[in-house]
Amino acid sequence: MTQTEILWKYQESEMELDRLQKELESTPERQKLRKLRRILQEQTEKLEAHRNGIKEKEAELENGMQKLEALLKEYDLEQDDLNIMMEDEECTAEELTESRRSMEKLLEKVNALRKSLTECQSWIAKTAEAIKETYAKGAKTKRDYEAAKAVVETEKMEHKPIIDKAQREVDMIAAQLSPDLLKRYKTIKKKHPNPVARVTDNRCSGCGMSLPMNTIKKFSTGTAIIECENCARILCCEKPGE
Repeated sequence: MTQTEILWKYQESEMELDRLQKELESTPERQKLRKLRRILQEQTEKLEAHRNGIKEKEAELENGMQKLEALLKEYDLEQDDLNIMMEDEECTAEELTESRRSMEKLLEKVNALRKSLTECQSWIAKTAEAIKETYAKGAKTKRDYEAAKAVVETEKMEHKPIIDKAQREVDMIAAQLSPDLLKRYKTIKKKHPNPVARVTDNRCSGCGMSLPMNTIKKFSTGTAIIECENCARILCCEKPGE
């Protein structure tokens, strides 16, 4: 058996191993596990976003409370000044009006800030409730994830003997190939899933290109490594082994 024919067998055994591994990776329980893993990740990210949001709002709330305290002190001072002015006979009506307007503006700021602080407190309370709900959902998702993971591990153990056997077959055939040819095969595989193609009706079965007669004649040597001039796949004669 030539190296090319052995390489063809290697490709077949490798494709079978890939098929078995993909079959294991695509079971309903494995798909469920991946979905649950994504949900857990999303829930973790949501919790982190909620926590960061609460930290920002708490800092905003603290800063707002300090501003409110300063405004109220300023308002009290303005109120004291107005009381003094009202008792001062020399104080004009214009001065009293200006003082009242100043207090009204301060009061508007106080009310606006109080409203903002109330909204901030409400947001923190709602977000804290959202965190509790996310934790509850996360606990259920975690239980479902662990259950699915256990089933997947069982599937993995059940398939292990079959996959190990297929892997041994791949390794056994690989040992019969020259390192350079195997390296070339792996290089071509980066571009084509099937690096080896049969010659059928003087055509490359990989890309369908008609092969020149001088390329076909090379097969008569039985040992030459021939590649398709169009797709660079390694060519194998139509009936390997004969």
